[in-house]
Amino acid sequence: MKKWKTILVGSAVASATLLSLAACGGGTGESSEKKDDGSISLMAPDMTDVHPKREDLWMWDEYEKISGVKVNWEEVKDWGDKKQLIISKKTLPDAFYNLGFSNEELVKYGEQGLFIPLEDLIKEHAPNLVKLMEEDPTIEKAITSPDGHIYSLPYTCSDPMGGGRAFKMYFNKAWLEKLGLEAPTNTTELEKVLEAFVTQDPNGNGKADEQGYYMDSGQFGPLELMVKSAFGLNSAGRTAMENNYYLDENGELQFVFSSDNMKEVWKYEANLYKKGLIAKTAFAGVDYDKWIADASKDTVGLFSWVGRDFIGAESMNNYVPTTILNGPDGTGGTLVTQSSVMGTSSFTITKDATDPAKLIEWVDYFYGPEGTELGFFGKEGETYEVKENGDKVYVDKILNYAKGSQLGAFQFVDNVYGGFYPYNEPTEREKEIAYGRTPEEYTDAPLENLPEVILPTFMSTSEESAELSTITTDMNKYIEQARVQFVTGKWDVDEKWDEYLAQLKNIGLDKWVEIRQAQYARYMEE
Repeated sequence: MKKWKTILVGSAVASATLLSLAACGGGTGESSEKKDDGSISLMAPDMTDVHPKREDLWMWDEYEKISGVKVNWEEVKDWGDKKQLIISKKTLPDAFYNLGFSNEELVKYGEQGLFIPLEDLIKEHAPNLVKLMEEDPTIEKAITSPDGHIYSLPYTCSDPMGGGRAFKMYFNKAWLEKLGLEAPTNTTELEKVLEAFVTQDPNGNGKADEQGYYMDSGQFGPLELMVKSAFGLNSAGRTAMENNYYLDENGELQFVFSSDNMKEVWKYEANLYKKGLIAKTAFAGVDYDKWIADASKDTVGLFSWVGRDFIGAESMNNYVPTTILNGPDGTGGTLVTQSSVMGTSSFTITKDATDPAKLIEWVDYFYGPEGTELGFFGKEGETYEVKENGDKVYVDKILNYAKGSQLGAFQFVDNVYGGFYPYNEPTEREKEIAYGRTPEEYTDAPLENLPEVILPTFMSTSEESAELSTITTDMNKYIEQARVQFVTGKWDVDEKWDEYLAQLKNIGLDKWVEIRQAQYARYMEE
């Protein structure tokens, strides 16, 4: 579970999360010598702390039989530390697999000729990916750089509820039942439910130990995303909010943290915090293990995440999910889900690839239904069984694995743990059933409440990247400080708001908006 925490926390755009994943495991980071034997050389993250070497993994042995292509795997430990050294080597592997480059790096190294353009190869040799892009044009738009080239293939998920795309609020089911409450649908009801949680002893132990919204410190972002949605800031989807932009009532891109709606978000959160409905440890004092232990003692009323299993196997079934939080008037909330492109840097072919067409054909298999099945489920009779109703369920040796069924499957197939693989995810329902779980049932209708537009992370030109880098770093640092001050009541939102806005402008807000608006216009024209 901690790897999922690393992957999804905070402003989880593809570049940061891929680096977190890639920094696992062992390896030398030295590039292998090329072999002219028809094989391909792929560099991938070393995850041997929880996973067999890829050369020994059942899935890759099976795919070699299917494809007729042998892979020479090189697995790298501490990719984040070694990336610059590796990319500067005279000879590179044929391709980087599941290793993270930011959008800015893809553009930079593509323009330098280290990564080759893929758009023509995709058209000629990737029918599965072409089909996905035809069904969802935003995929191609998300992976196309400002110079018109595609330098890397995506990690995709067609299910808005799948692949860790959608945040939800998880309410303590037993507490709701004991107090005769329904899961809240708007911010007014949310406040009333949390107040009942912390004042009416729903765990029945006679102690005032119940917490309202409670997670390990630093995990305040998921709740705030839900509240932002309630106050109308989810007009372009989760990725947009995490990148600090939204579309206003005129369809123009604006900065989230300078909007009047954001002022209302922080006022609402400050009120919850003042009443003790948000744990006082929201910003410091509780680590993940302490939170999990407290959950097992039935002291957690509400948490927010993309899946219930984040709170641990012992407690996960004690919570009921809500996906839509409306504003105080009972309207406005939309599903906090992100673009179907979960990552833009899953398979990157280098200048030293001897047969780029073979590489594209090899990886394109995983964007089709057969590849999705092999990558996640494996093979019927070996790693999963098909029930009478058609459901695929992992075999007992996986379901009964000591560290859980997800890691059990990871001993056989590659695409079940961590994410950001070059393939298209199965639906969330299919995944839950495979793990031997009952799929989540929602108290609302998430797919009927999607944002009208769901934007990805924009690609920046080299010039835009240089201008945005310092502005974004400084603004994010200031916003994080301001959030703590506003929510904890150290700064009064009304009194301090104009001063806060002035500081954003001093840092470079107007230039940031100008660049992002230009990127949005370019994205819409492509």
